[in-house]
Amino acid sequence: MPGIHPNDEARLRDAAEWRLRLRGPEVSDTTLRQWIDWSSQEENLAAFERINALGDEVERLDEASRGFLLHPFRSRRTSRTWLPLALAAGLAAVVAGGYLAWTLVAATVSRGYASALGRQEDLRLPDGTRVALGGASRLEARFDGELRRVDLRDGEAFFQVAPDDTPFEVSAGPVRIRDVGTAFDVRQGGGRVTIDVAEGKVLVTAPGAVGIREATAGQRIVYMPNAGLTVAQIDPARTAAWRHDRLEFDNEPLAVVVASLNRYSARPVRIADAGLASLAFTGTIRTDAIDRWLEALPQVLPLRVDMRSNEVVLSRPAAGAWQ
Repeated sequence: MPGIHPNDEARLRDAAEWRLRLRGPEVSDTTLRQWIDWSSQEENLAAFERINALGDEVERLDEASRGFLLHPFRSRRTSRTWLPLALAAGLAAVVAGGYLAWTLVAATVSRGYASALGRQEDLRLPDGTRVALGGASRLEARFDGELRRVDLRDGEAFFQVAPDDTPFEVSAGPVRIRDVGTAFDVRQGGGRVTIDVAEGKVLVTAPGAVGIREATAGQRIVYMPNAGLTVAQIDPARTAAWRHDRLEFDNEPLAVVVASLNRYSARPVRIADAGLASLAFTGTIRTDAIDRWLEALPQVLPLRVDMRSNEVVLSRPAAGAWQ
């Protein structure tokens, strides 16, 4: 595992000391202003969040386990006043040492994350992996000494995986995606799972697929229950366009389009006629102009759009109404 840069290690130690200062019995206005100024830098705030997450877990350890963590950082002085400094050093060293060091003090880290309808969330997992979570999406992370596993329960997420010797795996329904040092997007909806690779490589397995499929930067793997896994070429620069308020589709079923749309639409969209679900759509939908797209949709596909106060219904047009 690559070593950590000295500047990052110093930042982690500062973050650990800030955690202790802010949790003291009396925190002055001056201290708060200093912390706000320090945490205004994105790198400092990220370090503080990592230290905070780890610190919460360390506090749940029994006394023997906590002593194991602190032992390498104790000085010959055994005064109780020095123990907080030892804890700060221990927390920073555990994070700086990477995920494998974290497993020495906690067997498993589990955490859930969710985003609201129409809102994206930028997250940092306990190992340092960055995640952009799409609107109305939900995932759960469970890390232990053998596997960093993320379960994408709903929606879409873009992963920039932190380097580590411990494997990183994402599950989306029945599909398993194993990271090989990369950045990739996972979307599920309408019974379909789509993986777009922006950097590096992923290995994908799924029910009904023969063997393991590999995708590298600029490739897409699509899983459909009755078709297994297929690989296609994409523009890697357009991966996770939803981060820039664009939902992009390439010959995808209307059911999949609607599933993605409903994570951003104030009014849920419903397909009233099951026969419309398989209609193919190619194009871009801006998340800030969903109603305009819906109003224009009958010009593209043979269907009727009924804009109601509490929902939008897609149904078959009257006979002869669509040309």
